[in-house]
Parts: sequence; structure tokens; C-alpha cells
Amino acid sequence: MSEYLSQGADEVPDFSAAGFTDSSEVSANAETFNAALATLQDVEALAISGCVTASVSGRQICFSIPIFGRFCFPSPVPIPIGAQLKACFSTCGRIIPTGAKVTIYLNGRAILTRSVGRC
Repeated sequence: MSEYLSQGADEVPDFSAAGFTDSSEVSANAETFNAALATLQDVEALAISGCVTASVSGRQICFSIPIFGRFCFPSPVPIPIGAQLKACFSTCGRIIPTGAKVTIYLNGRAILTRSVGRC
């Protein structure tokens, strides 16, 4: 961004109004991105993992993962009232997450593992 500002621009253009008309700049950015990606073969820059609270709705276990949204899976076992449910996830994909592997825990024991998106 400092390079952009040093070229005499004092604000980032509103691309929703101006569009992306300079195709040479887009092409140069794509080449730069591909070159950077080639040097980062073993880097997963946006690897995100964590645990979130899950809830029961009927026979469904529901939870929300940041970036991906809300998901519900059929419960493989009856869930007792007052049970502690959590969903732990780890994203899949390089640079940009394409999916997540999710494990549902009931009172600290894994009861279900699924993938959402593309892993």
C-alpha cells in the first residue's frame, strides 16, 4: 500500500464504481501471486483451527464456524439434557481455506467427524 501511496494516490480507488479496467495491472498481479505461491509450497498461511459450542435442535447437532457459516448434522447418538457439546475444526486448503474438518465432542468424547466444504 505504501508503494501505491508513493505513486501520488491519496486513497484506494472504489473498485465497485471504477471497476478493474487496467488489465495490465491485473495480469501483473496474477503473475506476482503465482510466483509467491510457488515459493510457499509448504506454507498454510490461513490455517485456522478452534472449538465452538454446539447445540441440539431435534436430532440435529448445530454449530457455526467463522468464515464458513452454520452447519447441522444428524446426531449419531441420543444427546442427554445438560450434556456439553462442542465442535472442533481445522481448515483445509492452501492460502485460502476451502473447507474444514469438524469433530463433534459429547462430554469430552468424540462422537462424529465430518468435513464441510472441500478437504
